[in-house]
Amino acid sequence: MQTKLIEIPFEKWPQLRNLYQHNKNRAISYNTIQTFIDWAKKDPNLPLKIYTPSREWEVDGTYVAAAPMIKQIFCNTLKDDYNILLTALNCFDNSHMVGGTPEHLMPAVEQHFLDSGLTKDQIMPTGTCWHHITREEALKFDTDLPENITTKGLSECHAEQVNRVWPHRSEGSVKFVKHLIKYNKSVGLFDGDKLVAWCLLLPLGSLGLLQVEESHRRIGLGKLAVKLMSKYLAENGVDITASVVFANVPSRSMFKQLGFTIIDNVYWTSKK
Repeated sequence: MQTKLIEIPFEKWPQLRNLYQHNKNRAISYNTIQTFIDWAKKDPNLPLKIYTPSREWEVDGTYVAAAPMIKQIFCNTLKDDYNILLTALNCFDNSHMVGGTPEHLMPAVEQHFLDSGLTKDQIMPTGTCWHHITREEALKFDTDLPENITTKGLSECHAEQVNRVWPHRSEGSVKFVKHLIKYNKSVGLFDGDKLVAWCLLLPLGSLGLLQVEESHRRIGLGKLAVKLMSKYLAENGVDITASVVFANVPSRSMFKQLGFTIIDNVYWTSKK
């Protein structure tokens, strides 16, 4: 960071989170901050920080949340003017991915990377459709397992397999996968001892990294993994969301069939 920001202490993270409770079009932040709270409770040694450039954060909700162990930052503001958010982002260099950005904040994120010295061609935003289903609908999901299929959470030993088939894997991404498995809820589907399908939770508290091994595709295991994770979240009072890249038409169709609706577009942005 180049200049000093105000650190929001851990005991005030719930207060920040609650500012986003009733802003449905900016609901990403509620679950993201809750994830930070959950991670910090599980492991107080994690280097999680939430900063603000504004002494008015209790009103305007402007923040940047940093998770250096996964090399990502997350941000939002309730202000219509994004200049103060840009000021906060520019306190970080361009080595961090800016994750889970709602579409209305993308001008600030793109300007942050431009201000860091990159050209537009050197910025790589990955866009996703942000799907949502109500807890009431998710609780109705049929989660009966097919014969010979069992379910349990993943272990860190599965990270290599999950990362290997993840279309968006990159150098070092297996560490990100391990972190999600270690600290978040996960759903694995097993044929005997073999992991054949899975769904993880992203730092945003949303469904992600959904995959089915080629040997077990087209028998409904992807849908089943989504139903199991969604029902778990609903039973625990958590809003159910999922991000699917624009080009992944089959997955988008599957979520639509399950009753999810698209409520926003969300981006992950990094330098090329």
